[in-house]
Amino acid sequence: MKQAKVLDEREFKRVLAVVADGKHALRNRLALMLSHYAGLRVGEIAALKIADIVDAGGDVRDRIHLKGLR
Repeated sequence: MKQAKVLDEREFKRVLAVVADGKHALRNRLALMLSHYAGLRVGEIAALKIADIVDAGGDVRDRIHLKGLR
């Protein structure tokens, strides 16, 4: 199986610019950033809950623990 092509920084910024003009821009930008920078897959991103990302004090967690996905 061939390995997937990875976007370079210029291509990634272009995708973010396109997403910024659409409906649900913030949500889509976050999903792209989680995929690109954290290496999360679509199913992992979709399964995330607010509490997985933000602690009780409203701060972004240093680590994200992914629960078992099937």
